[in-house]
Amino acid sequence: MQKKARRGFTLIELMITVALSAVILAAGYQIFTGQRKSYAIQQDLTDMQQHLRGCEQMMTREIRMAGYNVKSLTTRNDVPGTPFNNGTIETFEEATAHSITFTTDVENDGTVETIRYSLRGTSLVREMWRWNAALGGWRTSGGARSLSDQIERLYLGYWILADREGLNNNQDDDGDFQVDEPGESCFRSQPARGERKHIQMVRLALTAKTSRPDLRYKHPLYKDHYRRMTLTSIIRPRNAGF
Repeated sequence: MQKKARRGFTLIELMITVALSAVILAAGYQIFTGQRKSYAIQQDLTDMQQHLRGCEQMMTREIRMAGYNVKSLTTRNDVPGTPFNNGTIETFEEATAHSITFTTDVENDGTVETIRYSLRGTSLVREMWRWNAALGGWRTSGGARSLSDQIERLYLGYWILADREGLNNNQDDDGDFQVDEPGESCFRSQPARGERKHIQMVRLALTAKTSRPDLRYKHPLYKDHYRRMTLTSIIRPRNAGF
């Protein structure tokens, strides 16, 4: 009795099998890479939001404390050798559209600090000088320290409270057809030195962008592939006004 011959795969069947396997592997790879890209984008967005919220919360907390415990200082001299130095210590030493410097006991430990926030490239930097009562002078800052390298834009604005004589030479600052009445408020992007002690509110706007581009996304304004987020706060300093 003869045994039946065993039948194997033909070349065409093998080629079809290989082709189908390649298609399945390619589809699986595309799904995998797509999920990886989506995960990376979500991670970038999460990192951007955390950086932005952390910076906004820190600036809000410290600006709100501007002027706290400063009257306890025996000196009237501000930090020497700095761009904002004018010889006299103030609650707000500097108030521009892109930087702010103020004096406060930010740590509530009886030691007064002068703090400056500004933007350096895409880095939000914070510099601090601490008063040394024993030496009767300001300690060196140690340099500006980066809080985040994902902050693309820093914008500050200020509401000034007019005094009874007015701050703007009898001008109608708030557009209500009354001239410098008590309590009148006017907005400044860069208050003059005499106006800084009348700052009542600070408008803070921070814009952050992702560290990597998303090639599937195009920003409607900047026309690039970076996603952005902006946070805005209105801050009322509780101890301003000297």
